[in-house]
Amino acid sequence: MKVKVKVIGPPAFKGQEEVPVDFSGNSVKDLIQQILSTMDPENRKIFLSGRDEIRLDLAIIVNGLIISDSSRFDLRLKDGDLVELVSSPG
Repeated sequence: MKVKVKVIGPPAFKGQEEVPVDFSGNSVKDLIQQILSTMDPENRKIFLSGRDEIRLDLAIIVNGLIISDSSRFDLRLKDGDLVELVSSPG
C-alpha cells in the first residue's frame, strides 16, 4: 500500500516534508512500524515512549481529520491517504 506521510516533530527533526511511503499492511500501526524501521535511534523517540511503545500523545491526522479514539492505531488506511504524525512538544 502506498500513502503520503508528513511527520511533524521537534524543530531539530529533519523530515517534515510530505513523502510517499510504500508499506506492507494497512493500518496506522503498520505504517508507523515501517517508518520506525528506517529511522535512526535519536528520531525514534518522536514515536516511542520509554517502554518502546507508540506514544499515546502522538497526534494522528488522516486526510485532514484528527483521529483520537483509543483504537486509532488500528485504523485502516487506503492507497493515497495523507497521514500526518504530529509529535507533542515536551
